[in-house]
Amino acid sequence: MGIPRTRRAGRPRARPPVRRTALAMIVLALSVSTAVADAQLIKVPTPATARRPITVSVSSGFLQTEGRFDGRTGTVWALGEAAQHRLMLDVGLRSGALGLTASTAQVPIVRSGATPRSDGTIQLRQLLATFRTLDQLGPHQIVELGAGLSQWTGLESAAPLTADDRAARNAFTLLVGYGFGFSLGTKASLTLVQDYATLWGPNEGLPAGERRSQRQFVTRLGLRYRLAGAR
Repeated sequence: MGIPRTRRAGRPRARPPVRRTALAMIVLALSVSTAVADAQLIKVPTPATARRPITVSVSSGFLQTEGRFDGRTGTVWALGEAAQHRLMLDVGLRSGALGLTASTAQVPIVRSGATPRSDGTIQLRQLLATFRTLDQLGPHQIVELGAGLSQWTGLESAAPLTADDRAARNAFTLLVGYGFGFSLGTKASLTLVQDYATLWGPNEGLPAGERRSQRQFVTRLGLRYRLAGAR
């Protein structure tokens, strides 16, 4: 028979390192909580990045517009081609830019019908609220939408003009534009856009079969410059 082992007096059994394990768990928990806090920390934008971009755009284009029947004088307007000059000021948002656009063009006009045929010029003014896509670095697409007012005014002709001839004609206008932009550094870009617009004039005096709407096409080349804010 074997002799049973006996404990040596004065030497207690070793205990597991409880304190070291608890300390390691505390350190691990603190590390995880710090990482989560860093991941959820909201970064406050600096004043330079918080400012919305404000841009100004100037452009000139080739205007083509359909003729119209003027019910006020009973004449047919045959409208020619002209140069249109345009100015836009807008403020950038997250998904696009909201702005205001003003344009003017001196359009050749030939009037016929109730009065003897006469040549002249008439001014087309437009004031539109616009929304467009944001500028990007490098080549980028441009989409623009606009709504507002068009006005035919300032008729000039060698023939005698009545008060009705000289009176302004207003038309509600919707515009859609599509084109391309090419950045020039960090603040400027070159734009090439084709606009399609529809103008709805008054239906006063329109005979049966005549439309109150007319279509308008513009191909324009412009320069856009960021005055303030970040792109």
